[in-house]
Amino acid sequence: MMRFVLTLAALAGGLLSLAFAGDARAATPEGFNREPLRPQPYGRLPLGSVTPKRWLRHQLELQRDGLTGCAEDLYQDIGQSDWVTGKERGGQFEWERGPYYAKGLLALAYVLDDPALKKKAQRWVAPVLASRRENGDFGPKDRNWWANMIALHYLRDYCEATGDDRVPAFFATYFRFQLETLPSHPLIKDSKWAKARGGDNLEIVLWLYNRTGEDWLLDLARLLVEQTNEWHRYYAEGQGSNAYPEHIVNLMQGLKAPPLMYLVTGDPAHRGGVAAFMDPEGWIWRKCGRVDGMVSGTEPLTDRSSTGGTELCAIVERILSNTVAIKVLGDAAIGDNLERVAYNALPADLSPDGKGLRYYILPNQPKCTNENLGFRHNGNGKNAICPSPHSGYGCCRSNFHFGWPKFVHNMWMRTADGGLALAAYGPNTVTAKVGREGTRVTIDQATDYPFRGEVTLTVTAEQPVAFPLEVRIPAWGGSPEVRVGGKPEGKVVPGTFRRIERTWKTGDTVEIHLPMKPRVSRWLNDSVAVERGPLAYALLMDGKRKSTKAFLDGAFHTREIHPTGPWNVALVLDPDKPDIQTTVSETMPDQPFKAADAPVRLNVKAVRTDAGGWGTFRKDLPARAVEPPQSPVKASGEAETVTLVPYGSTEIRITLFPLAAP
Repeated sequence: MMRFVLTLAALAGGLLSLAFAGDARAATPEGFNREPLRPQPYGRLPLGSVTPKRWLRHQLELQRDGLTGCAEDLYQDIGQSDWVTGKERGGQFEWERGPYYAKGLLALAYVLDDPALKKKAQRWVAPVLASRRENGDFGPKDRNWWANMIALHYLRDYCEATGDDRVPAFFATYFRFQLETLPSHPLIKDSKWAKARGGDNLEIVLWLYNRTGEDWLLDLARLLVEQTNEWHRYYAEGQGSNAYPEHIVNLMQGLKAPPLMYLVTGDPAHRGGVAAFMDPEGWIWRKCGRVDGMVSGTEPLTDRSSTGGTELCAIVERILSNTVAIKVLGDAAIGDNLERVAYNALPADLSPDGKGLRYYILPNQPKCTNENLGFRHNGNGKNAICPSPHSGYGCCRSNFHFGWPKFVHNMWMRTADGGLALAAYGPNTVTAKVGREGTRVTIDQATDYPFRGEVTLTVTAEQPVAFPLEVRIPAWGGSPEVRVGGKPEGKVVPGTFRRIERTWKTGDTVEIHLPMKPRVSRWLNDSVAVERGPLAYALLMDGKRKSTKAFLDGAFHTREIHPTGPWNVALVLDPDKPDIQTTVSETMPDQPFKAADAPVRLNVKAVRTDAGGWGTFRKDLPARAVEPPQSPVKASGEAETVTLVPYGSTEIRITLFPLAAP
């Protein structure tokens, strides 16, 4: 087996001089599709175009100073990965965990514009580029289709951020190798993971085609469509030629495949794949939908139980798939879910100090202990719901690193006609070239979103420039308002992108008001959850923390968390007209995803009840709470006021409550 046969010097010389054969298609605006690919409304901005501010930036800095910055010391299969050492240790050292980490590390480095992280990321770029073999394959293992897909993703990001011309040439030789080899050694022959996740490979093939216009890349794209799971059929009807489609990470990672396939095939069924998945009346949502925007799976899909888990890998893959799908389909509902997952599930799965994660999170999770959960995977003795650098299998602690950076990267998009589109709200700035002449503009987004619904966009431009600006109006927005220069824009429709066309100059502003009125949703046994804006809310609970193991001289810990008070509450409210008092802090803390410092508190009336064993733990599965009893429940005694805080700020929580009878 030939490995690491090319030196960096060879790459700098031979690869840069590689010529592309064939008749190239006409070029299109950067980030958009050449014919015969179908057009799409939005395109990618290069990594580093969007810069997070304030508390949002702090989430990335916590990663830098915590699990991401120390991963190569915490995890041997990352720090000593065959991908960077060439030592041929095999197993996990040659498979997904190293590239998983590098994908997040590189995104974090360029979103933060951090020189030290960029230097660290180079350790994962240079050896991979130098590993190309004479046949075009690369990496520590032959025909390592799935793991190579991850490396393709972060090398694409690296190329966009740095302009390194070695990357497209490197891709071209590898894709030639794939075109020649996949007919006899298809994705499924590598693994079920490769067949399920072939959309990741397809995305980078289309990226290269849009740069070079080489027709043979379309042949490879069609081959990948044939060899990848029929996700559109699975989402619609649970059918199709699929490999392990019920695996929750595959399910979420596969969500980008139907839109990408549509670009190649034009098949309406491919175009409708994401809508089928998101349909609230569809089989997936009815079977295992969750209040945090995810679905439950541990690891196979499960049900709507309040103590069902969802996996951290699945959370970050859902975020990434949403960022691909919204650009192809232009559906504002995808942006709604993007925020819902990023602002609820992701922070709930990470420790507020950036030094721990959980393999699974549960909507009702009143304690974090290493007791039996009864899950098919990581159900007992794996610290699967305890905050730790080692929680459950090693995939999540390797893969989660790109969650926040890729969310930030994709909060803004290009429009096909030279403008910008705001896909997700949060404190940031975007810098990009717009208009016919490519004028450089910066738009500052000042907001406390998702905790408040007021957003102000302020433009800085090199010179006055005409371009369209589109802003996403969430479906939950009630009666939203948009003002340009203080003047109302007329009727604004929730669940759409609002388009503003004008000539912009430095100092121009757009003010967006998104009313955040608390509302109630219904779940298992007619239990209720309280939501406001894109956030779900959970009971504020006190907990006692206990370290059970320390790592890196005590810098990191595995911790159990036990509740110190009762949580057997049933809410007293009218679901159609809930009487809920809202308090929002005047200033935002650096870490709003910490229960004690949560900037929003909802006060609601409640009573205590022990109906159906509510407020206790299961005897057969002691890590899981008893399910909420069928609502409404009879309760006695004085009503009291309980406090709810954002779901993402809680480590122990009750989110689905029984409803008290009037």
